[in-house]
Amino acid sequence: MPDWDGEQYARTSDLQRAMATRAIAGLELNPNDRLLDVGCGDGFVTRLLAKQLPAGRAVGVDASPRMIAKAGKGAPNVQFVLADARDLPFRAEFDVAVSFNALHWVTEQRRALGSIAAAARPDARVLIQVVCAGERPSLETIAMEVAGAPRWVDRFAGFAPPFVHVDPAEYPDLAASAGLRTTDLSVHDVTWDFGSHDAFAEWCSNGADAWTGRLAPEDRPHFLEDWVAAYEEVSGHPGLFQFTQMRADLRVHH
Repeated sequence: MPDWDGEQYARTSDLQRAMATRAIAGLELNPNDRLLDVGCGDGFVTRLLAKQLPAGRAVGVDASPRMIAKAGKGAPNVQFVLADARDLPFRAEFDVAVSFNALHWVTEQRRALGSIAAAARPDARVLIQVVCAGERPSLETIAMEVAGAPRWVDRFAGFAPPFVHVDPAEYPDLAASAGLRTTDLSVHDVTWDFGSHDAFAEWCSNGADAWTGRLAPEDRPHFLEDWVAAYEEVSGHPGLFQFTQMRADLRVHH
C-alpha cells in the first residue's frame, strides 16, 4: 500500500477534515469508551474524538509509516499504531470503531470489515464513511483512464485499480458477511471547490502515489496534469471536485 506523505497531507487535507468533522458531529461517545480510528492519517480526527473520552482511550491506526510519524505520540489517552486495516492487531477491545474516507483505498473490503469487527467488542458501534459508487465518473476512475491512454499505457501493464467504490445497495450484505449489522446507511453528493486548478492538483498529488509510484520522477507531474485536466472536463470547472459519499452505521454481531 502507498506510504502517503503525512506532511503534505496535513497541508492539503481541509476536505478530508471537513468531511470527518461533519461526520463525528452527531457521534455520541461515553467518556470511558475505547475507540478505534481506522485510516487515521495524521491523527487530526483521532485527537478530536479523544477529547470526548476523558476516562477512555482512542487508538488511531494507519498503514502508512509517514502518516503515523506525522501523527506522533498524541495526548495521554491517544495512541497511534502502524497497522493494516485488513489485519488489525486487536481482538474484542473497542466499544466504538470509526473510519473516515480511508477504506475505499482497501481493495479487500470484506477482509478489512471482518478485521474491524474482530477488533471491536460484541454490539460495538462501527461508523464507516467512504467514497462510493455513483452516477458520475470518479476522480480515481479518471486516473485509471489516463493510465490507459497511449502516453502512459506501457507504464501500467498489469496495474489493478488501487481503490474500491462500493455499491451502497450491496453494502449491507457485504457488511453482514463480515460480522456487521447495518443500522443506518445514507448517501450524499458532495461538491468541494478548491478555488483553482493548481490547488486541486496539489491535493490530488497527495493521493496519487499508487499511480505516480510507477513512473520516473520527471514524468509524475505530467501524469498528474493529464489526470487533473481530464477530471476537470468531467466536473466542468477548474478546481471543482464532486464525489458520492456513503455513511454506514453498523453494529458488531459476533
